[in-house]
Amino acid sequence: MLNKALDMEFKKGLPGDLYYLWSEESAFLENALSRFIKIIIASAPIDFNYDVFDSSSVPQRILDAAYSLPIMAQRRLVVLKDFHRFPAASVKVLKPYLGDPSGTTCMVILSQKAPKAAFKFNWKAYALNIKERDIPGWLRHISVGKGISLTGDAIDCLIEFVGYDTGLLMMEIEKLSLSGTKTITGKDIMASTGLMRKYSSFDLVDSLIAGQKTRAFRILKAMVTGSAMEAPIILGTLNWHYRQFYSLWLNKGKRPVKMREKTYRVLLKYLPSFNEDIFFNIFQSLHEADLGVKTSGRPELALEVLLIKLLQKGAWN
Repeated sequence: MLNKALDMEFKKGLPGDLYYLWSEESAFLENALSRFIKIIIASAPIDFNYDVFDSSSVPQRILDAAYSLPIMAQRRLVVLKDFHRFPAASVKVLKPYLGDPSGTTCMVILSQKAPKAAFKFNWKAYALNIKERDIPGWLRHISVGKGISLTGDAIDCLIEFVGYDTGLLMMEIEKLSLSGTKTITGKDIMASTGLMRKYSSFDLVDSLIAGQKTRAFRILKAMVTGSAMEAPIILGTLNWHYRQFYSLWLNKGKRPVKMREKTYRVLLKYLPSFNEDIFFNIFQSLHEADLGVKTSGRPELALEVLLIKLLQKGAWN
């Protein structure tokens, strides 16, 4: 569990009336919410005891749901999502309730930001964040929860290909849990991510940084052939590898803790030809590609356009 104190609350049956969970990763919040539903609702009729609201909701409707009595259940569950986006006027209306919540309702507030210091509400607040060094252990933990076991080389392989993006890692764990295999090895990871054994995501970054146009497009084609690897995952790994490269540049060649020796040796030789402006354009191009992947009907085309831009590094000097 990402937060041991919250884990203890789960084990005690969530006795509190008001919880505030925050994390920059929405997947962590959704995973925690699923446990709230399982514990609070249990076998009770969910339609009568569960309400979800967001920043566009009318505050009075939230209060009406929170003050309603549970039906064939001990407590109701009321969820406020994206609380960091709630208008100040809405928070003002909710303030009396947040200071004195109903004992027959469990309200859970989900946010991508920590609670403001000015908020003195009667809630139990928990951060659901994770550091990169803890990700291997976290992967072992969530895989067990999905009924599978990851070998050491499987974890290394998964991080090497997907990076440290927790959302993408959870997506891959979900796929692996549906494979029917209980013990997952490095070979299983390669098959799941859809990467051809000849290439990894770093091979693509390496070819882009080196300006190897033909090889870069060949690797991209291998990754997306037959929709074996989703465009968001490819883009996510590119983002992660370029962040690693930028970290290496910022630290004037000092090897980042999580960077493998082989990766370090390859990237180090390219550092002199990069500068702040080039990295700015790289990350801007990655952002534009992210929008293209999410909104266009042809995500592969968005990736091809991205490769063209990344291969034009010389034009950014």
